[in-house]
Amino acid sequence: MARTAAVVDDVHDGAHYEAEQRIEVSGHGVSISAGRDLSLFSPSQSHVSAHRPGRGSVGIPASRRGGLRLHGRHSITRYLTRCLPGHDTFAELRQGPGNVHILYGLGGCGKTEIAWEVSQAALSSGVRVWWIHAGGQASIGGGMREIVSQLGAPPPRVDEAWAGRASATDLVWQLLNDAPMPWLLVLDNADWPEYLADRDRDIASGVGWLRYPQTPRGMVVVTSRVGETSVWGPWSSKHRIGALRPADGARILLDYAGKSGAVPHKELSDAGELSRRLGGLPLALRAAGAYLRKVNHGPVFRGGKAIRSIRDYHDVLVHRFDEVRPHVDQHKLTEELELCAVHSTCEMSLTLLAERGLADARPLLGVLALMAARPIPYGAVLNCEVLSASPLFGRISESRIRLLVDALDGLTLINLGRNASAGTTYGYTLTLHPLIRDVVLENQKRPDAVELRRLMIDLLADTVRDLDPDDPDCWTGWIAVAPHCAAPVLDYVRWCANERSYEDTRIPVAFDVIRKVSRFLLARSLPRQAQLFVEDCLESLPSEWRTRSDVVAVRHEYGRCLLEQGRLREAEDELAWVLGQRTLNLGGDHPYTMATRHKLARCMLEQRQWEKAEANLREILAYERGRDPDGLDTLTVWHSLVRALVGQGHPRLAEASLEIGAVFEAWQRRSHPHPESLYARVTAARIMLLKDEPEEALEEITELLSEYTSKDWTTRTEVAEARRLRGQCLCALGRTEEGVRDFQEVVAWQELNLGPEHAETTATKGLLAEWS
Repeated sequence: MARTAAVVDDVHDGAHYEAEQRIEVSGHGVSISAGRDLSLFSPSQSHVSAHRPGRGSVGIPASRRGGLRLHGRHSITRYLTRCLPGHDTFAELRQGPGNVHILYGLGGCGKTEIAWEVSQAALSSGVRVWWIHAGGQASIGGGMREIVSQLGAPPPRVDEAWAGRASATDLVWQLLNDAPMPWLLVLDNADWPEYLADRDRDIASGVGWLRYPQTPRGMVVVTSRVGETSVWGPWSSKHRIGALRPADGARILLDYAGKSGAVPHKELSDAGELSRRLGGLPLALRAAGAYLRKVNHGPVFRGGKAIRSIRDYHDVLVHRFDEVRPHVDQHKLTEELELCAVHSTCEMSLTLLAERGLADARPLLGVLALMAARPIPYGAVLNCEVLSASPLFGRISESRIRLLVDALDGLTLINLGRNASAGTTYGYTLTLHPLIRDVVLENQKRPDAVELRRLMIDLLADTVRDLDPDDPDCWTGWIAVAPHCAAPVLDYVRWCANERSYEDTRIPVAFDVIRKVSRFLLARSLPRQAQLFVEDCLESLPSEWRTRSDVVAVRHEYGRCLLEQGRLREAEDELAWVLGQRTLNLGGDHPYTMATRHKLARCMLEQRQWEKAEANLREILAYERGRDPDGLDTLTVWHSLVRALVGQGHPRLAEASLEIGAVFEAWQRRSHPHPESLYARVTAARIMLLKDEPEEALEEITELLSEYTSKDWTTRTEVAEARRLRGQCLCALGRTEEGVRDFQEVVAWQELNLGPEHAETTATKGLLAEWS
């Protein structure tokens, strides 16, 4: 996992061209950053495209407090509010290190809530606020790109910076320092400070994503578990967020228990003592308060053992502390006390649910904790049929799942959210606080831990079963679930390898999920990221697994990754090995074998071995037509054959023209649109141009580019080929200036996405040099 975290996250190792959409693996999590802004259309469309959402939200998230007051943090919030740009005292404060504030402390101590409170005060004062989740490089880079776009950076300049041809961090801070309005930047959950540093420098050098603003109009707030001055630099102000005083903790406890009004002195005293026992940790206090609210605002069950008073909760907690961590100093908030407090409150909350007939809330929370540290689209993932098949659950209904989710949310063990743009299936999400996740995972014991891992694989496999990675209509779902199908599934495969569980029936299922994730990344034109992801999988496998059919299927996708990056010799070697294995294990006429043959023929095409490619493609096409005359595989191979004919020049153009017409007719018989059908039209327009019909070709390619825009398929690599072809048409018609502009923008896109040395990038540079 360390390699994945370092390499798949990192776009600063020279592989800048995959910066905009990448799979990010950090610890236990993977995220997909879905924005790519470089337009391949008209200048006016370019401006619109560059400001479309998708790079990363920089809006302020909802507070976990649900409208309840923030207790015990008045001094720090008041101080930070006075430091905001435009405040009367700001001028004197900024003489020292007053513009960058590091809020540090243990997890669950309320750092994010303090930052949230300050951000609300900033909004009320007319200060522009940007909020970035700083727990991963993709979210940082995506958020920063959104900021520069909002600050009016020209799209070509943004593209140049994020392609690595200029400094993205310099661009961000130039625009922030020049911004005419007061602003606040919040970098939340920066527990890996190195993510904010420059490539070869530390944060203290002040040249990374985090810097000291060179303007009185700006201020930065960072939340982190790390507080060393050597990390953050002497130019930042460090504020340690410690335990709450018992009286303040008592108010949080009572608020969450539903007792925000006047309470008897004895109960207030008991609440203060319980707060002290919980280390003054807001996360644990919220859980304890939610527990008490649940038992005191619900029905009374005869014979039940629920703890109803603060004093009873305190006494049980002391007993649990003595059992779990007998040597822990319960008078000082330390990491061990923090874990102990959260563990105890979680256990008491889960025990309460069990006493109320919701014992299956425990395994449900356990399987959720195994997934990535990202929002989980629980409506899509928690299939009642899959859960029912697990020995951890009995027969469970959809209404029962809703009840369990609501119960866990009511006890603050999870937080429910809503992403309206993801629709109803993937838009309802839940998250776990990192500390709760850690505690749940730490306390999973065999044999339940084994069954929970298997259940996670079953749930994820079911979630992606009907999600075609190559179908753009499925990409919303993939963006939501891919983080959970990457690192957690790789962890499972490694776990099976370490446990020597070679016959585990979930292993083929896990490899199939990995294969689909790599296909999704390839469909999103992210071959470099797909390559790194698959390599991370393959390098962790025992040697005896290398020839398993499920591993061979993953290696087929690896060959595709190399092919799409233009690493043709490597791709050819890899695919030839896969072909040998598939021929041996499946036979020469198996669909999977033919799929690998097609990719090898693609290698021949890219190396301009037209006749050899044609001979192979005709054999593959005959086979695919026998399986399904109008199937997607058939039409894709048929189009490849047309490309082989076009590559052979004028003697074969007439034949190619007839063939592409037949391909179109076949596509029209399919009701579901697919990017491959538009790519075939690119080839048709190329045939027109080669037949000296530039006006017809230009008309076709212009209509085609509009269709790519309407379907939001503009990130696909064939769009660059279409735009380059339009430039050629324009140059052929004497509109050289417009054509050159097309070439320039295509080169920028290709360098960003394919790399500066890719054959397609080189070809476009040649056209640019020819017509400039």
